[in-house]
Amino acid sequence: MKATRREILYAGGIGLLSFTLGGAKVELSPRDAREAGVKPRVLLSNEEETLAALGDRIVPGSRESGVSVYVDHQLAVSFEECMLMIQYLGVAPPFTSFYRSGLSSVNSVARARHGQPFAELTDANAEALIEDMASEKLEDWEGPPQGLFYFVIRNDACDVQYGTQEGFVRLNVPYAAHILPPSEWG
Repeated sequence: MKATRREILYAGGIGLLSFTLGGAKVELSPRDAREAGVKPRVLLSNEEETLAALGDRIVPGSRESGVSVYVDHQLAVSFEECMLMIQYLGVAPPFTSFYRSGLSSVNSVARARHGQPFAELTDANAEALIEDMASEKLEDWEGPPQGLFYFVIRNDACDVQYGTQEGFVRLNVPYAAHILPPSEWG
């Protein structure tokens, strides 16, 4: 029987992900993989940067926690191994086109409004764009439904930032999982 997403997150947080660095297979947290400079396997570099910037605007700290590395890694694994919330929201796999079209739309709207990609926007401009996206008020949007895209990115950023023992500490909430995770990070 396949474990549920909730059981996996409780058992190991987001856990360690497998990467190949310098020809060797290593297991790293999304944060450590980001710091080690792991290159995306699915997302293009500009998509990864947009995702990191968007996630960090929605959930501060999620860029450093590795939200873009985490999502990219999950897009590269099989549907059965994928831990992204999107798989429970009625979106047909593979999920790459959902992320790719949403990130492209975020950048298109940012360029139309401010002449810059999203990652380069000022705080005020980025926050206004996110607020309009969350309330589905962006014009010339060509991606998935705006509110759904916002919800998915917010959830990914929350999973990485707060879905671990370290995240519970940041929230000053006692970690009381009934199954202890297999690693310090998880």
